Amino acid sequence: MKSIIISYRQEYSFRERALLWLLDNVVSVHARVYTRRPVWGLLREDMLQYPTGTLGHELGLFLTRESLQPVDRIERHDAFHILLDFSTSLEDEAAMQFFLVANGKISPFTLATAAFTMLVMPDKWGLFIQAFRRGRKALSIANWNFLHLLDEPFADVKAVIFHQPVRNERLLRKIPQYAKTASAVECLS
Repeated sequence: MKSIIISYRQEYSFRERALLWLLDNVVSVHARVYTRRPVWGLLREDMLQYPTGTLGHELGLFLTRESLQPVDRIERHDAFHILLDFSTSLEDEAAMQFFLVANGKISPFTLATAAFTMLVMPDKWGLFIQAFRRGRKALSIANWNFLHLLDEPFADVKAVIFHQPVRNERLLRKIPQYAKTASAVECLS
């Protein structure tokens, strides 16, 4: 498993450094717990080979900007960042967990992270509530296979999540909520 690299800059507060340390330790445990989850086997350089404008290419750009490589079995976490408009700041990482909980991604790690950050970041509760409300309104992405969406237009994938009209039947057939619909395009028109 590739390890996550977290930089502990001096300007971080004690709280931020403690959260980064916890994140660093939880990521490897998370990957070991989800051993059945398939590894994408892609580096950011591989993702940049997808056509411009696709989810895969946008993910490659994000990873390049952040100087990151995908972490095995946790690759979709990076897709959450770009599709849901959350940066990699600690506040946004925490807020994203609230979005995901409200959106139906109920896992021990998501729940624990949300609960822990709620306790140690009471000054960010407004941000967390806002993210929770956004997650509730969005189409549930908890069971999506993002690996199969890498070749789809980024804007269309994001539009589906936020209930915007999409006329991409190939994409909609890959989305669990629309896959069984006889004419998926009609569902969002």
